Amino acid sequence: MPEKTQSEITYSLLEYTSAFKRPIFGAPSPPGELIASILDELGPSGYSFSGVEFSLQAPKLDELAIVFRRMTPAVPARSFALGFGKVHIRAENLDWTEADRFISSHKAALDAVRKRGGAEIQSQQLVVGMHIQLKDRLRKDVTAPLRSPIAAELLDGEADFSGVILLQGKAIFVIDASVGTANGLFVRISREHQPDAPFEELAEVLRNDERRIFDVLGLEGIL
Repeated sequence: MPEKTQSEITYSLLEYTSAFKRPIFGAPSPPGELIASILDELGPSGYSFSGVEFSLQAPKLDELAIVFRRMTPAVPARSFALGFGKVHIRAENLDWTEADRFISSHKAALDAVRKRGGAEIQSQQLVVGMHIQLKDRLRKDVTAPLRSPIAAELLDGEADFSGVILLQGKAIFVIDASVGTANGLFVRISREHQPDAPFEELAEVLRNDERRIFDVLGLEGIL
């Protein structure tokens, strides 16, 4: 086996979207109890009342949201946005060492939306984008095995970089050149999950996907 390429994830963004079967127009109004319930669950992860904001200037109902932002610590950023038709969670540079705490609090907050807001989950989507810096090999050498001999015939000479987009059912894998990281790769993993799949299952699938990509590309580093 060739030696592993030392690498480092310089930036990552996790985005989770839970779409509802129908808009929760029947949620309590004013939504004070619902907000309080969500804050109670997100509190252990650093969210507080000072980080709650209303996004009421959107031109469409689907874009209106109550956004909960983590204030302590403020970096890396975390947010939990509740709209009429969905919940959207964003987390920058989420480390697997804090995965259990993250899952526990955000899962409980989503459960509060279901119980107090009357939301029914129709679908769940988890998307992760990562910029990976390669330490001791050029990125074109790392991704060269992804290019087939037939694809090579599309060019007159050697390719500067070989990327790939793979689609299977409701999963999409993208491996591209990073524009924000020197000698880096951009990897995007997107999967749609069953509405009743627990967060723990989504996390396990994601971790397996990340490990598989690192193994296929011959990368070594902390996920």
